[in-house]
Amino acid sequence: MLPLKNKTVLITRSADQSEDFINKLQDLGANTIALPLIETTATNQHELTTLFNTKKYDWLIFTSTNAVKFFFESVNSKNISCKIAVVGEKTKTVVEENGLKVDFIPAEFTAKQLANQLPITENDTVLIPRSDLAKNDIIEILKERRCKVESIAIYKNSTVVYSKTELNNIFKQRIDYITFTSGSTVNSFTKLGITLKNEKVICIGPETEKVAIQNNISVSATANPHTIEGMINSIKKS
Repeated sequence: MLPLKNKTVLITRSADQSEDFINKLQDLGANTIALPLIETTATNQHELTTLFNTKKYDWLIFTSTNAVKFFFESVNSKNISCKIAVVGEKTKTVVEENGLKVDFIPAEFTAKQLANQLPITENDTVLIPRSDLAKNDIIEILKERRCKVESIAIYKNSTVVYSKTELNNIFKQRIDYITFTSGSTVNSFTKLGITLKNEKVICIGPETEKVAIQNNISVSATANPHTIEGMINSIKKS
């Protein structure tokens, strides 16, 4: 039995990260529509290399798979000697694909939980490579825990632009679910000026849900765990 047969799901995450999500949904019988709303590109590569080669850190923290991807485009994994913490299982997998071991992953896959649960000691040095749009919550928590924290934007998110014709062709179709995997995708969606009808909105986690609510988007479900698999389970239940 295909639980999502005759259901259509709109995927808004970047094109280079959508394949697994789309395949899993299609395996359950869903129709999928890809509408990538953000694209990511590397930035500050030279600055990252200089920073990492001139300083020593106790912890390296990754809060997304993109952070891992762009970090190791500049830094050789063989030069990593510090401990590594990641926000979730998918990020852990990408780190391991670079031949490294993950030392910590939080029980709940959010940046705040990672910062609160990380087994650090006072004056530990921490480096956080991240998006240019990342919030400072994790940095503030770690500083309150008396860590020495440095962060550097190593990739930037840009909104993908669509013509009115392209958008009309997509939204004239029946869409049952719209999925958001980051606050950036929500903000980019809002800029399109699309009026929602009866679509159910599924968010990957509480931070994404918060951005949706700030943009007056009614959220039908927020995944728990905060993963693609969690989103699919939320779709099946809603």
